[in-house]
Amino acid sequence: NSWCSVHCAMIRSWHVLLKGIFLWSLVAELAYLGPHWRLHRMGLSATSGEETLSYQDEDYWERRYKTGDKGANPDRIDDRGVGWLCGYTGPLQETLAAITGGDRSKVILNIGCGLDRLSPDIYADGYTNLLSSDISAHAIAEMQTSTADDMPLAKWLVDDVMQMNVPAESVDIVVDKGTLDALLIRPQPFSCAAKALREIQRVLKVGGIYLMITHGRGDPDTWRLPLLAMPHLSFNIAKTPDMGGYFIFVCTKLPWGSGSPEEAWSQAEEWAQQRDQEDQEAEFAAIDDVGQ
Repeated sequence: NSWCSVHCAMIRSWHVLLKGIFLWSLVAELAYLGPHWRLHRMGLSATSGEETLSYQDEDYWERRYKTGDKGANPDRIDDRGVGWLCGYTGPLQETLAAITGGDRSKVILNIGCGLDRLSPDIYADGYTNLLSSDISAHAIAEMQTSTADDMPLAKWLVDDVMQMNVPAESVDIVVDKGTLDALLIRPQPFSCAAKALREIQRVLKVGGIYLMITHGRGDPDTWRLPLLAMPHLSFNIAKTPDMGGYFIFVCTKLPWGSGSPEEAWSQAEEWAQQRDQEDQEAEFAAIDDVGQ
């Protein structure tokens, strides 16, 4: 608890406040995104115009995990090592210890686990009630095989974070290291984020925690907090300062307040679809600009 008290900025009143700035902050995203970022998200080359598999494609991750081919994204990420953003030792481990109170019996779901060391490190730290999921069948099969002896109680699941095969209110902590970030470079980023966050809230118990590790584009107040305050969500939000290229969000699921959850989802879905349409129009304009 001491680490969180020093480093986490509690934002208990943000949920209402952010409703007012929600549209403003995300409309501003178009000014932030340059044409080359949009083209990258679409899997297009600014010079050749050829379509290639990239981070937003399911087939890209299956091929990458199976063959090691990073295709159009020759990043330096060690898929079987630390992976994206950060390792387990340090702030992430300390935060998990603080929010569990050291209770190793908590049910933890690691979404978008891939092949990196996070799930094995969490398990080795005593959290054996661990479920890890990924959209890549190869990643899950490899992790099941490679950890069979060391992680006998762990469960592995091929799953889509936007439509999870996980029972409602069955999880104490959802760990997300870069998965929301990956969804936000898909062709319909806002709709994808809205669906994923809806599922995360659904599987969490009341009082459960969504533990998100994100790059936040260097400004999480603008690029992540508004997403977490969409009308179909009910989170109390705390976040760290910049931990060296990434931020940690601790989002506690609150009891649902007044109003219909279905109506709240309808509002969020409509808003997300509108934002995706606006974003797509900006992408087409960017292509025109590059071609001129």
